[in-house]
Amino acid sequence: MKTYLKTVHAEEYSDGSRTLGILLNYDDEGFQESFPYIYHQKNTMYIFFNTIIDLMDYLLYGEMHGESKMKRAYMEESEFDKLYDLDFLNGKFGAELSWVE
Repeated sequence: MKTYLKTVHAEEYSDGSRTLGILLNYDDEGFQESFPYIYHQKNTMYIFFNTIIDLMDYLLYGEMHGESKMKRAYMEESEFDKLYDLDFLNGKFGAELSWVE
């Protein structure tokens, strides 16, 4: 399956330390998946989340939220840039993510 990546929305913190955004993975036949993310400028790391609620919990409470843990995946900027700069992906972006809780 040939898919494409597009940032559909991004907002940068006023101090430039982080960017919050939504990444869309889609194809020409209607497939779509999206991932909210945080990009940390200082450590050049992307953190992708399964849901916006998980992203919000992470921002409010850190990596651990009581007994529940939010589903997230970490990716170095250099690795993400390689995928984002491709003309297309051969498969789903979600398959490139290793989820942790």
